[in-house]
Amino acid sequence: MPIFLQQPGYRPGGPDGQGWNRLSLNAHGGLWDECGWMPTNHPTLFAAMTGRQRWGSFEPCTERGACGECPVQRRHFAYEGGVDWPEGVPLLLARIRPWPQTPGGLFGGLDGGHSDLELSAWNGGPPLLKTGWTQVLNTRGQRISWWWSDQESEAFWIVRNHPAADEALVHSEVGPAATRHELYGREGGPRMAVLTCQGACAHETYHLRHLAADLADHTADADRPPQPPPSLPERLPGVPLITLSHRDGSSLLRRPQSRDYDTSTLRIGWDVPFDELTATALVAHAVRLTVSA
Repeated sequence: MPIFLQQPGYRPGGPDGQGWNRLSLNAHGGLWDECGWMPTNHPTLFAAMTGRQRWGSFEPCTERGACGECPVQRRHFAYEGGVDWPEGVPLLLARIRPWPQTPGGLFGGLDGGHSDLELSAWNGGPPLLKTGWTQVLNTRGQRISWWWSDQESEAFWIVRNHPAADEALVHSEVGPAATRHELYGREGGPRMAVLTCQGACAHETYHLRHLAADLADHTADADRPPQPPPSLPERLPGVPLITLSHRDGSSLLRRPQSRDYDTSTLRIGWDVPFDELTATALVAHAVRLTVSA
């Protein structure tokens, strides 16, 4: 995994070997070695999460390649300085907020192309917190979706792997026409939901364990007054192929045939009230099915 990203070497011959014979703007932006643990946008965050870092658009290296002594790398491996994740929230909407342009500046320099992130509930509302790209990278158990752009900004989903998912239980029964899954937040705990896959099962067992753990948070927060469910969109931005619906106490999740799975229709019968917390768990489950990293 490349961490120290050395700036490109000087090549007077140019890419075609015939020498440079054109105007270059590189001198206005500057070249420097970069740190593979300090992304500045969604592509570099994805690269850092998947071990595909390459020079370009990361923050400058401040330790001259001495990665073993670097505080940035130490914080990354210790998960220090990550997002202060809200309690009981499996999914956040991240909106990209570019830094204001430097007055009188034409091209970037060190401040060019930088941005912060505003994190809010999946269905909108005021930001819950503000953070940066390195903070997201240093957060334990997070995964990100593909990014999209709407009338407000560029955005993407950040979904949390539930820390108690290993304690959740999934009891599955394969029938001639469908597969039935019962979800439990823990051994001996109440049943959270019954999932029926008509056609192929377009998920893995760990997806269901995370959903069960999210729903178990619902029962742990029993003293909270139930909140009416938000309007469930048919499609989620950044979540290709999946369609959602809810009617008569059950939810449907449909997926067409893809590279990894055959066509599938998933019906979910809830043993917990279908309110705001349950709808959030369902949307988080849909995002986990298609996250890019």
